[in-house]
Order: sequence, then structure tokens, then C-alpha cells
Amino acid sequence: MKTIQRCNVLIAAGAVAVGLTVATASVASATDTTTTAAPSTTLRVRDLSTERTRCEAAIDARLAELTKIDSTLGAATHVSDAHKTTQTNNNTAAASGLSTLKTKIAADSDQATLAADCKSIFENYRVFALRAPQTHLVIAGDVESYAVTKLNDVVPKLTDAIAKAQAAGKDVSGANAALADMQAKLADAASQANGLADSVIGYVPADYNANHALLSGAHGKARAGAADLKAARVDVKTIEADLKA
Repeated sequence: MKTIQRCNVLIAAGAVAVGLTVATASVASATDTTTTAAPSTTLRVRDLSTERTRCEAAIDARLAELTKIDSTLGAATHVSDAHKTTQTNNNTAAASGLSTLKTKIAADSDQATLAADCKSIFENYRVFALRAPQTHLVIAGDVESYAVTKLNDVVPKLTDAIAKAQAAGKDVSGANAALADMQAKLADAASQANGLADSVIGYVPADYNANHALLSGAHGKARAGAADLKAARVDVKTIEADLKA
């Protein structure tokens, strides 16, 4: 039973971590439609100060979000060093560019220049629409892959535990069915997670500007993998109950 308990803990940890990551990524992506509306490109002279303040606030919100997701990425376990480095560099470049842009906006003195600079906050950086969900998807892909690997390592031990129970005269038909389903779920989770991080980590704002559904496929894969891990946890509970009966 120790093997089953260990497996259960691993699945629970992996499923919860992935589930929270995907949920956070979904929220971050959805936020963009309500918080990133571009400022007017036909400003009146008397509105320059108000519009400058609004644009500087938009930059501050994005800098805060970049700090937040970098902290999440830095604290994430089971994410490859290469992926952490690449995504951190993506976020650092965005933060640097926004900081430089904020300084320029503070000095803008004509409406056309200010309008163009404010528009670039949204089109050239895409923090809420791209960088935040991209970061969470990178984490999700690597965490899922790690969880699948660890769980596949204990499948032989579960198989052995079921065989011993059968040899002792127990009906293990339910346990065998649950184990088969668990293996199928892990195989699908592996397929969903395979290459997930690499598929999104190279995207830049221009890619999102050309296709707002850019991350939809990756979100779907991450959610499917999380569902597989949760289902595998149910299978472990079924095996545990069957062998205890």
C-alpha cells in the first residue's frame, strides 16, 4: 500500500500544480480584452496631460505583471533551466522596453507622437495577452512532463502490487481496469505535454498581433494534460480501494 500512497501523492501534486498554472494562464489571457484597449489616436492638445498619465499607468500595470510572472517562474519547480532562462529573457526585454517607452512618453509634447507611443504599449509588448499566458504555459508544459515521468516510474510497482494481491486470492479485476486506464491517461498527458513549452516560448508580440488565437491550441493541450492527471489520480484511488477490499 505504500507504493499506492506514494503514487497518489505524486498525481495529486502534479495535477494541482498544473491545474493552478493553467487556470492562472487562462485568467491572464482573458484579462487583456478588458484592460488593454488602445488610447485614442486623435488626441486634442488639452488632453495631452491626461492621456500621458493614462499611458504611464498602463505601463506601470504591465511592469507589475512582468515582475509577478517572473517571480512565479523563478519559484516554479520542475521547469527546465533552458526554458526558465529563455522566458526570463523574454520578460526582461519587455520590461526594459516599457521602461524606456515610459521615459519617452513623459517627454512627448505633441499629440501625434504621444498617440503613437501609447499605441505601442499594447501592440509592441502584449504583456497580458502574450507574455503572462506564455510564461504560465511554459511552466505547465514542463510540470506536466515531470509528473508523467514520475508516475510512469511507479506503474511497474503498481502492477506488481496487483499481481501479488491476485496471487493471494483477491479479485483484482477493478484494479487492473483502473491501472489500464491510468496508463492510457498518462500516455495522453505525455502527448499533450510533449513540446508544449517549446511551441509557445518563441512567440513575439507581432505573432499575436497577426493571430489573436495564437495560444488557443497550447491552452487546450495544457488543460487536457491536467485533466488526464486528475483522472489518473482517480484511478489510483480505485486501485487502492480494490486492493483493500
